[in-house]
Amino acid sequence: MAGAIALSVLPLSLLPASAQPATAQPVTTQPTTTPLTQTLSPNVQKLDSLLTQLGTQGNSAEVATSEVRLDGRTLFSIALPVVGQKPGQPIPIKRREQDIETILQRIANSRFDPNKLQVTSAIDEQSGLPVIYVNDQWLMTVTTLDAQFQGRDPERWANRLTAIIRNALIQAQQERQPQFLLRQALIADGIGFAVIISSYGLSRLQRRFRAKQIRLQAQIPTQSEVLPEAVSAADPTSSEGEQIETVAAVQHQFATRQQRNVYDIKHRLVDATQVGLWGGSTYIILGLFPYSRWLQPLLFSAPLQVLGVGLLTYVVIRTSEVLIDQFFDAIAEGELLAPEASQRLALRVSTFSRVLKSVATIVFTFAGGLVALSVVGVDLVPLLAGAGIIGLAISFASQSIIKDMINGFLILLEDQYAVGDVITVGEVSGFVENMNLRITQLRNNEGRLITIPNSAIAVVQNLSKDWSRVDIAIDVAYGTDPDRALEVIGEVGQEMYHDRDWRGKLPEPPEVLGIDELDHTGILIRVWIKTEPLQQWKVAREFRRRLKYALDEAKIELGSPQQALWFRSSHDLADPAFIATDGQPQQQLQSTGSGRNRSY
Repeated sequence: MAGAIALSVLPLSLLPASAQPATAQPVTTQPTTTPLTQTLSPNVQKLDSLLTQLGTQGNSAEVATSEVRLDGRTLFSIALPVVGQKPGQPIPIKRREQDIETILQRIANSRFDPNKLQVTSAIDEQSGLPVIYVNDQWLMTVTTLDAQFQGRDPERWANRLTAIIRNALIQAQQERQPQFLLRQALIADGIGFAVIISSYGLSRLQRRFRAKQIRLQAQIPTQSEVLPEAVSAADPTSSEGEQIETVAAVQHQFATRQQRNVYDIKHRLVDATQVGLWGGSTYIILGLFPYSRWLQPLLFSAPLQVLGVGLLTYVVIRTSEVLIDQFFDAIAEGELLAPEASQRLALRVSTFSRVLKSVATIVFTFAGGLVALSVVGVDLVPLLAGAGIIGLAISFASQSIIKDMINGFLILLEDQYAVGDVITVGEVSGFVENMNLRITQLRNNEGRLITIPNSAIAVVQNLSKDWSRVDIAIDVAYGTDPDRALEVIGEVGQEMYHDRDWRGKLPEPPEVLGIDELDHTGILIRVWIKTEPLQQWKVAREFRRRLKYALDEAKIELGSPQQALWFRSSHDLADPAFIATDGQPQQQLQSTGSGRNRSY
C-alpha cells in the first residue's frame, strides 16, 4: 500500500518549484539576457568541425547511428563512420549526440519567446555543408552521412530538421508551463488511484486462488495412500489394513493435481497482471512530464527484459503442464475403451504425463535462455553452432545416458511398466514411484528408494499389469480324505468370491487345481486365485485366514514331516547315545518343511 501511495504522490513531486499550483504565476516570454554562446562549451564547435570531417567520409564500410532526443522524445537520427578509437575514450557518435542534446535541453529550459524562436540553416563556406542555428546561435552541422541515412541530400534534410527542431522546442516550452504540469499531475493521480483499486481487487483474487491451490495440494494422495500394497511388494506376507482401490486412487490423484496446476496458472497470471499493471501505469505517468520522460526507456532495460522473459517462461511451462494433463485426461476418459483397458490406461497416463512435462520443462527453459541471451545482445548464431559441436562431444562422452533414454522410451512405448506398478528387476523389487527417460525409482517394503538406470533393465517382472494371481499350496495330513479336503477348500474359495467386500477384487472364482504331490509330509493341494492388480497380497491373507477356520471346523489336520528310527536290539532303546562300532549313528531322521506358499 505504501508503494501505491508513493505512486499517486509521484506526479506532484515531479513538478518544479515554479510549477506548484499554490505559487503558479504567469511566465514571462522575454528571451533570456544571457547569450546562448556563453552557455555552450568552447570546444563544442571545434569537436563538431572534426566530426563533420568524419561525416564527409560517406563511403565508409561501417556506419554508426544514434538518435537525438529531447525530453525523452526521439527527434532525428545522426550517423558517423566507425573509426578506430583508444580504449576508455567515448565513442564519437555518442559524444556528438550528447552535445546536441545538451544544447537542445538548455534552450528548452530557458524562457524563450516561442513567437520569436527562429531555427534556420545555412551553408558553411569552409565545409560546404548545412549548419543549423537557433536564434542565430550554432546548433549542429548536417553531415553527408546524416542525409544519406535518411535518403536525402544534406541541404533538403537540413531544411527538414529546422522544422522538426522548432516544433520540438515549442512543445517543450509548452509542457513546462504550470497549467500543463498541473493538468498532467491530476491525470497521473487518477491513474495512480485506479491502479490502487485494481491492484487491491487482484490481490483478493490472488489470495483466493492461492488458498484453493493449497487445499488441493493437501487433498492429493501420497504414493503410499494411492498404492498401499506397493510398499509390501517384496514381502507378500506382511499385513495391511483396509485400504482404497488402486485405480480409483490414481485417477483421483491425477485429477486433483491437474486442478491444482490450473489454479497455480491462474495465480501466476494474476502475478503477471499485477506486474504489468504497475509497470504500465508507471510508464504512462513518467511519460506525462518532460522532466521524467527520459526514465521511460529504463523500464525496458536489459535486466527487466530478462526478468520478464523468465516470468513468461515460467507461465508457459505451467500452462504446458495443464495442457498435457488435459490431453491425457481426454484419452483416459474415452468411452470406447474396455474397463480393464481404462484402468491400465490410468497408470500409463500418469507416467506419460510426467515424462512429457519433464521434456516440456527442458525445452521451454532452453528456449527462454536463448531469448534472454538475445535480449542482452549475445549473438545466437555462433553460440548455437558451438553448442552443436559441444553437444556432439558430450554425446560421445555420455553414451550411457543416451542408452538410458532410448531404453526408457522403449519401456514407455511397449508399456512394460508404468508409475504405480509393482515390478521386480534383478534382485530388487518394489513400487514404481517415479520414472522418466533416464531412470526408474522403486520404493521397497522397507521404504528404501531404489534408483535404477533404464539401460540396466534387461529383464523386468511386472506384478501388477492387467491382473495378478495368488498361488497357494496347502499340505494336509496323509490320512485325510482327499475329496473332503478338496471340497472344504473349494467352499472357502466360493464363499470368498461371493462376498460383497471381496467380489470387486476377484474377477474369477478361485480355482482348486487338485493334488499336486504325495510325500512323507502329506497331501499337497494347490489353489490359484486370480485377482485385480496389486490385490494379490490382500486376497492371499484373507483366504488363508478363512481356510484356517474351515480346516479346524472340518477337523482336517495339516501335514507334518514323518520320522523313522531303527534299532539293532532292545538294549539300544535304553541307550539314546547308541553308536555303531564303525562310528556311524544307527538313528535316521527324515523330515521336510511343510510350507509351500507363494504369490505372483
